[in-house]
Amino acid sequence: MIKTNMVSRGSNLLKVFAHLMKEVVNPEFCLGCGACTASCIHRVLDMADERPKLTGRCELCSVCYYQCPQIVGHGELERHVFGRNATAKETIGIHQRAVSAQTSDDEIRTRCQDGGAVTSLLASLLEADFIDGAVVTASDEWRPISKVATTRAELLECAGSKYSRGGVLLGLRDAVELYSCERVAIVGLPCQIKAVRRMQASELAVYRLTDAIKLCIGLFCMESFPYEGFSKRVIEGKLNIKLAEVVKFDIKRGRFLIYRRGKPKRELALNAIEKVVDTPCKLCDDFAAELSDISVGAVGSPLGRSTVLLRTRVGAEAFEFAERTRTFDVRKIETVKPGIGLVERLSVSKKRAAKEEIERMRRSGKPFPPRLQEESTP
Repeated sequence: MIKTNMVSRGSNLLKVFAHLMKEVVNPEFCLGCGACTASCIHRVLDMADERPKLTGRCELCSVCYYQCPQIVGHGELERHVFGRNATAKETIGIHQRAVSAQTSDDEIRTRCQDGGAVTSLLASLLEADFIDGAVVTASDEWRPISKVATTRAELLECAGSKYSRGGVLLGLRDAVELYSCERVAIVGLPCQIKAVRRMQASELAVYRLTDAIKLCIGLFCMESFPYEGFSKRVIEGKLNIKLAEVVKFDIKRGRFLIYRRGKPKRELALNAIEKVVDTPCKLCDDFAAELSDISVGAVGSPLGRSTVLLRTRVGAEAFEFAERTRTFDVRKIETVKPGIGLVERLSVSKKRAAKEEIERMRRSGKPFPPRLQEESTP
């Protein structure tokens, strides 16, 4: 159990939804992860424009506030997951093993973003009944939508990166309540995995949800782009590209690539779209999804392969099971280029950028999310 800025359970000083709005949502620190909404035991919260909103009378139960990942710092959650904090040398977080993987499945290879590691892993775990559902991200014209996949075909429908955040924890609620899943894998960005860990560690945990979480798979992420600010205003508005004709987004060598059906691809320099990156991303210092059971990303591996970091016992167990079924071609990370060093450099770079942003905000007197308030004190 993790302590936050709350007093004992039953005290009238417990914080409620109004505090969440004041401290996180209104100052635009909300990640849109859906943890608060999914956990609302009175069903009076919904998500609108990637933010929680009341749809009925708040019962002042405090559950929503204590699910929010912007309330508790990374270090406390890291200790909850691993029993210790990463050392200064563990720049990509605590992990047991690092490999480069590529799916052995031709169908998955044609649909996946890079090496197909996530889709192949989930497919093999579903087939073996290691898990009975996976919370993944689908899209409606590239607007991220949380979806519960229980079959290989449903996984294939959701393959590929979306580059915008979504309410992934709403998918956990659906998996438990609509699909009766008891062993759920969740795939998410670092901030979304942090939300999962916050829910698991919460003083007011909703156990019907958290007890169903079997595996957390985190995706490498330097930054994501708000759907309205980027996909609608930049892609459709400024570039005059219809989202319906986009078949894939990708980021390679500092360029944002837009692949279109039957038309030439378009490119944008990443530094040209930095202004649409929102505050939660600028304050995030986690590139390699350090709180996950397994982290996956293209960085560090050759084109067409994925770098995989096995962090926890359950993560290693899941991957090794799939490995035994010849789901992947697996190579030691030391045998491929550019190698783990590039992952480490990008991780350090993101941590440095977050510190610089925090310092800029401190100097300007701007508010901080609760998880950073103590760190921001001069």
